[in-house]
Amino acid sequence: MTLAEALSQVELEAGRTYDCVVNGKRVTVRVVPAGAIAPSARYDESDVMLDPWCELPSQGKVIPNAKVRWGELPVDIPVMPNEDE
Repeated sequence: MTLAEALSQVELEAGRTYDCVVNGKRVTVRVVPAGAIAPSARYDESDVMLDPWCELPSQGKVIPNAKVRWGELPVDIPVMPNEDE
């Protein structure tokens, strides 16, 4: 028997949430009215980031190959603080 077949035998009310334990696992069934969008599938505009969090380079000259040379690190390397500081 599928879950859909088992639930079709139960009188479910729109807007209610049912919880039960099956084979030692907790199961939650949320009943949404027919044609409504499920709460987890709604589009939330607050999740959209409108401002970029970094500076993106403009379209410039593309350098296909870059030459890498060994060298010394700059003397004044900044020290990054821990998350606790």
